[in-house]
Amino acid sequence: MYFLASFQESLTTHLILLVTLLLPVVAFTLIIHLLEKTIQKRLAERFGWNSVLWTGWLGTPIHELSHAAMCVVFRHRIDEISLFEPDRSSGRLGFVKHSWRKGNWFEELGNFFIGIAPLAGGSVALFALLWTFYPEALVPPESIDSIVHQPDVMDRVTHVIQHVLHPANLTTARFWVFMYLVLCVGSHMAPSWSDYRGAGRATLMVVLALTASLLVASVAITEPELLFTRIADLLSPLLAVLVITVVMCSVATLIVSLLVSYFPKRYRVG
Repeated sequence: MYFLASFQESLTTHLILLVTLLLPVVAFTLIIHLLEKTIQKRLAERFGWNSVLWTGWLGTPIHELSHAAMCVVFRHRIDEISLFEPDRSSGRLGFVKHSWRKGNWFEELGNFFIGIAPLAGGSVALFALLWTFYPEALVPPESIDSIVHQPDVMDRVTHVIQHVLHPANLTTARFWVFMYLVLCVGSHMAPSWSDYRGAGRATLMVVLALTASLLVASVAITEPELLFTRIADLLSPLLAVLVITVVMCSVATLIVSLLVSYFPKRYRVG
């Protein structure tokens, strides 16, 4: 009876910790998806479907290459790929057609990571832009010793944001070119609905694997708080990437919304 009560308490603690760790990632994913849809809708309402090409020329190849890279990692065969082939009738800008061996758990699991790959690829591209245009923003102030400690992560993020969004930058061509490229990448980095559908069964596998790990951890680990701290340290760089990604995409969305507000709505977008 004591073991059962102890197990239930440990399981509950691990479940709370798991949700705490995963919730920010899920939340940021949803925010990025919402920002992308907002940008595309604002542009399409004023300038029609072709306005998506203004950003798609860069964002779509990065999106599709991200899928392709994960196909290689999980040993999927790439049957056909188009990095940028706009099709107005379907709304598709590019595609990656891939196949895998049914019943192979590794390749089946790969569908999950292939589906969400554009989020990772887009984040990498945005950091590459940040490094190219504002490399000095990535140099931590002397007060930050390391990015692996959770408190220092938010200090690093704040430092980057304050540097890039400094009022003096708003009058420079560098800032506006940077924000345009951020818009190109950020407005195409969310997985499409077909990506989510393709990851459906694999998502169940991931959930089952996490559940099984949770059950094992509930029995084997007696100090879940220590485990949480170590995992949080490992995930803190990812959190920093996601926060900066969301901030840059949010700024791009705000700029687009302000600029297009001077133009009348000419097209109906469903």
